[in-house]
Amino acid sequence: MTRTLRDNHGIISLGGLRALGFSADEVAGFVSHGDLRRLHRGVYADGRSRLTDDAHLQAALLTIGRNAWIAGRTAAAVWGLGSVSLVRIEVSVVASSTPRHRGLLVRRVSNAPARSEIKLHRGLRLSSVPRMLAEVARDAAPGELDELIEMAFRRGILNLTEVEATLRRHRREPDFGKLKRALVGYRPLPKRKSGLESSFDRWLRSHPEIPEPARNFKFAGVWELDCYWPEHGLVLELDGRPYHIVVRDIERDRRKDAWLQRHGLRVLRVTDLRWKTDRGGVHSDLLALLALGAPDPGAESRRSDGFLPQSG
Repeated sequence: MTRTLRDNHGIISLGGLRALGFSADEVAGFVSHGDLRRLHRGVYADGRSRLTDDAHLQAALLTIGRNAWIAGRTAAAVWGLGSVSLVRIEVSVVASSTPRHRGLLVRRVSNAPARSEIKLHRGLRLSSVPRMLAEVARDAAPGELDELIEMAFRRGILNLTEVEATLRRHRREPDFGKLKRALVGYRPLPKRKSGLESSFDRWLRSHPEIPEPARNFKFAGVWELDCYWPEHGLVLELDGRPYHIVVRDIERDRRKDAWLQRHGLRVLRVTDLRWKTDRGGVHSDLLALLALGAPDPGAESRRSDGFLPQSG
């Protein structure tokens, strides 16, 4: 039994104990002597070792069943967007009814989620980031969903392609409708590409060493960015003619750069002329800036400084 506990983060089910040959009376004896402690109905933990948060989450999944997954705010914590609450672990499962379990908030759903909406992270089955956000949207406090979306973008864990696919699959469901409205300032905006942008896209496809950026979306609902690598804290702006050649446009670009830098992002601007004459230099700059990683995010809050761009 000791080895089984060690291999399973200190967690074992009643079925696992019975498979090892222990009777119900023997299991009760282990509990009374402190060798095991009961976490949930039919799930036990090593009584002499301290459990990690992930072990508690594994125990919750084992309690509900093999098709369960960590959901909602607990999933957000596993994704690094908060702290795990062990007194209210959120778990979802496809079922019409489930028994009550102390410390677990079990959400029943009628339809199995798409395979892409359930991820394996840190050895735990849990909601993908887009699905998790929709689950939180169900009863989110004011500003809570916006904060989670912003954190997910900054950490580079909210894949825009995955978001769009998830929203399409659930377009008639209220919780995903709330998420769609919250994402208005972040989703890609369709626009006609300039010659420089088209040329850069073709070039990027031939350089797999440069990760694919998020494109044409509004950062924190304020500025639209040409190319953005959230996990690296890097923005690439493509300044093609006939744009960015009058004083008004140049000043606007400077205000934009200052605002982005204040909020912890590096900005690389590439003009039409440089693209034509120094493509190798652009390649070198991109690789170097991507290698630096995200800057220290000790910047002012995006939503509190009031430093917003003027229209025009």
